Amino acid sequence: FERKPQGLEPTPRGAEFYAKTLAVLGAYDEMMSATRSRPARDRIRLGMPDDYALSWLGRVLPEFPAVEFDITCDLSAQLMAQVQRAEIDLALVTLAARPSLALAVREVPLHWVRAQAAVMSAARLAAYPEGCVFRRAMIGALEAAAQSWQVVAQSRSHAGIFAPVRAGIAVTSVAAGTAPPDLVEFAESPGFPALPTVPVYLVAAPTLRRSARKFAERLVQSLDLTVLA
Repeated sequence: FERKPQGLEPTPRGAEFYAKTLAVLGAYDEMMSATRSRPARDRIRLGMPDDYALSWLGRVLPEFPAVEFDITCDLSAQLMAQVQRAEIDLALVTLAARPSLALAVREVPLHWVRAQAAVMSAARLAAYPEGCVFRRAMIGALEAAAQSWQVVAQSRSHAGIFAPVRAGIAVTSVAAGTAPPDLVEFAESPGFPALPTVPVYLVAAPTLRRSARKFAERLVQSLDLTVLA
């Protein structure tokens, strides 16, 4: 502390120490509160891209009221790596090749997405970073149709992709039926050829608790996935 006419004041180091102490004490209080006042709950760690979570996850969550969910939304490649490290129990991912930990799969058509009032005369794309299956599908379809294209916005996040689409300066692609309701989803139109189907894999860590296995079974049923041998 420093002694000043108005009283004692913490030094910069003291203020930094105080801030860190608050975080530690807050975590301790939360841990003790959970231990004393709440019954033990099953916990399932889920991973999936934002658009899958927004469109599909809500169908199954209400059936597991006693489970605590830890949900990670990220790119499929990142989620797959976390499943392999057993940091996530279950994930829905779209990858170019079938992963070894895949339990089930469904082929889903891709659709283009644009703003309601947008008139797109050229393929200006909002896309996830290179390596994304959706990005590769858009570019591949356009080049096969001898259509010019340009990536005008790139982002790792759902919000970053759909902001330029809503602004009318870009189009993107989604798994059919997963576009936000304020945008227009279409299979093809002049200048925008039909896109291919992509696989959606349900992947699982090598060891699952009973609740996670039950949740995986319900995902297979709800999303009409085909169980893999």
